[in-house]
Amino acid sequence: GGLALKKKLGAKISGLVTRLGISSMIFGTLYGSFFGYEELLDPVFENIGLDFLPLKVFKQTNFILITAVAIGVALIVISMILNIYIGFKNKDYEKAIFGCNGIAGLVFYSSVAAGLVGTLMFDVKVMSAPFVIFLIVIPLVCIFCRTPFSIAVKYKQWRLSEDEEKMTVGNFIVENFFEMFEFLLSYVSNTMSFLRVGGFVLSHAGMMLVVMTLMEMCSAAAQPFVLVLGNLFVMVMEGMIVAIQIIRLEFYEIFSRFYEGGGKPFEPVGVKFTAQTE
Repeated sequence: GGLALKKKLGAKISGLVTRLGISSMIFGTLYGSFFGYEELLDPVFENIGLDFLPLKVFKQTNFILITAVAIGVALIVISMILNIYIGFKNKDYEKAIFGCNGIAGLVFYSSVAAGLVGTLMFDVKVMSAPFVIFLIVIPLVCIFCRTPFSIAVKYKQWRLSEDEEKMTVGNFIVENFFEMFEFLLSYVSNTMSFLRVGGFVLSHAGMMLVVMTLMEMCSAAAQPFVLVLGNLFVMVMEGMIVAIQIIRLEFYEIFSRFYEGGGKPFEPVGVKFTAQTE
C-alpha cells in the first residue's frame, strides 16, 4: 500500500506507510499472527525447528512484558549517553557528570538495573557491599551535591553565586532532597512506562480474539466481511493508540533527558492601528 501511494501522495507519507507495513510483517511473523489467524504459522516454525517461535501472547506474557521493559532500559541508557555527550560539548559539567542524566545518573541507573536483573532473574548475588557503595551510593551523593561539585570542577575552587551563598545548609539539604526524590521517582516511572509497549501486544491479541469470535458466530457468507471490517477497526484503533503513546515515550522518557529548549523566542509580526480624530 505504501509503494502504491508513492506516486499519488508523495514519498513522505508512502515511506511512513511502507515502514509500518514492514514492521507489521516482521512482528506478525514473530507472533505467528496473520490477520487474526494465530495458529497459521505454527507448522512453518515446527518444520524449521524453531520451538520458541511463534511467541504465544497469552502463554508468554511475562517474557513479552520483561522484554518491553528491557528495551525501555536500553533506550533510557542511550538517552543518558546523548546527554553526557551534549553536556561535555557545551562544557556543562553539572549536566554531563553530576546530573541525574549524566555519568553519575548513568552509573546509578545501570547498576540498579543490573543488580535487579542479576538478583531476581538469574539468582546471582550482585548487590554486594562494594557494589552498593561505589556504584549506587557514591553516584547518589554526586547527584545530590551536583551544583557545588560542578563548580569545583569548572573553576578548580568553590565559587558560588550570590543566591547560592545566601542559601543555608538546611535549605540546600531540603531542596536537593526533594529533587533527589523526584529523580528517583522518574527513574522508576520512566522505566515502567515501557510496560505499555508489551501491553499493546496483549490488547491486540484480545481485540483480534473478539473479532475471530464474532466471525465464527456469523454465517459463512458474512464471515469474510466481519474479518475484513474487524481487522480494519483494530488497525485504526491501535494506530491511534500507539501513535499517541510513542509520542509520549519519545518526548517524555527520551527527549527530556538531553533536550533543552533555547534560542530566540518567536515574535510574530504585528500591526498597530492608531485612531485619528479630526
